[in-house]
Amino acid sequence: MIVVTPSASSKVRVVTASGGIMSPGPPAAFSAPNGTTGTLDGAVKYHLVTLGCAKNTVDSMRLEAALRGGRHTSVAEPEQADLLLVNTCGFIDAAKDESIEVVRELDAGRQAGQQLYVIGCLTQIAEETVRQAVPGVDATFGAEQWDAIAASVGAASATFDIPDTALPVLGQPSAYLKISDGCDRPCTFCIIPTIKGKMHSGAARTLIAEARMYAAAGAKELVLVAQDSTAYGEDEGDRDGLARLLEELSEAVPEVPWIRLMYAYPGRVTPRLAEAMAGLPNVVPYMDMPLQHGSDAMLQRMKRPRLSKSHESIEVIRRAIPDVVLRSTFIVGFPGETDQEFEELLDFVDEHQLDHVGAFTYSPQVGTPAEQMPDQVPEDVKEARYGELMELAQSISHASNREMVGREVDILVESREPTQSASGEPVVVGRTYRDAPEVDGLAFLKGTYAMGQMVRARVDGALPYDLLCTPVADAAEAAFGTAADASPRP
Repeated sequence: MIVVTPSASSKVRVVTASGGIMSPGPPAAFSAPNGTTGTLDGAVKYHLVTLGCAKNTVDSMRLEAALRGGRHTSVAEPEQADLLLVNTCGFIDAAKDESIEVVRELDAGRQAGQQLYVIGCLTQIAEETVRQAVPGVDATFGAEQWDAIAASVGAASATFDIPDTALPVLGQPSAYLKISDGCDRPCTFCIIPTIKGKMHSGAARTLIAEARMYAAAGAKELVLVAQDSTAYGEDEGDRDGLARLLEELSEAVPEVPWIRLMYAYPGRVTPRLAEAMAGLPNVVPYMDMPLQHGSDAMLQRMKRPRLSKSHESIEVIRRAIPDVVLRSTFIVGFPGETDQEFEELLDFVDEHQLDHVGAFTYSPQVGTPAEQMPDQVPEDVKEARYGELMELAQSISHASNREMVGREVDILVESREPTQSASGEPVVVGRTYRDAPEVDGLAFLKGTYAMGQMVRARVDGALPYDLLCTPVADAAEAAFGTAADASPRP
């Protein structure tokens, strides 16, 4: 089991995955907590905690695939495990602190003979910090070292084939498909290129096989993630690699109704990509494009594309898909940010009326150019600017949601069991195509429906971030058969 603990602004969820084959390795010897030498021999029970973003979730899924390939099994509770693993996040200081705190908690509660591995982004850049904070850690591994971790545990038996447990542990409504890793962009605030290295695209045939696996397990949504998804294929000389990949995925898994694109890069949204998105029936009209700021002076200090590239990308995607849902994220309080530059950010967000906005207060990252920049912004100023930006973003989101009232939409149910409304009616929780998992709003749907079910519904009410919906059959009866406006595509 992968216990996913996103940032405080995200929803907590549980994801499981498996599959894949690894070369069997010998059981590894360790220094056990009591100082004696212990061995993880035979089949190992492991408990994996994942911290951070969706890309970390995918990394943990790949690690679990390798572990299950060695016939090891996941367990839901730490006390049931032989091996405890924490896949850490090192992107911002708060994430680093959270990672170390989780490791400390697991270390304090572990039983005699249990092993503790700390892996991922934080150990890639600050292994010594982790070992100083928690001296009892048995092993550390950097980012993307899934096979090395699995090899250190070894295989449960000398001969094995594809695990027969590969598909039954899948079955979540949404699945993340990591199409590339690493990044070539020079952003002065970001440590990711140091952690992950240069951008490298996943092989299309591998990604299609992975997508088919998720589809066969019942996934209704594939969420494409990367540090820069629009760079896909460029390392192989293919400028239109992402458009081609979307076309291949759409054809390969027509039974998956939603394919969603996250992490586009300003200036890299080409007409070819926009046209592909517009023409593919199961690619939702949604794009996430982190723009980071609305002031050219700030973008220059961040070493991000000029503001004209942001305007251009928004224009390109809206020209091809007029009703596209746009999401972006911004940083407030970056070194040197003046009141005027912050006002330019507010003007930019207001001008483009972005449907979803996420924001972060700047947090210095050790080893990045921005850490050493002068004119660091005081924390109280950062917080005030964050509040002002999010107040504007909430008003835009609320107006966008109000425009949905009266329309029909498909809702992907995510809750396992219904809850009750104030009036005692059963209600399930899901999302429309307008909302990405974990970061955007929700749809509250009257009735009792199974997780993973797609339900046609009418939007009856709009909250700042969420929608209130009634199944079409019930809504039609209540409206004496009056037809509602159809939603754009999905």
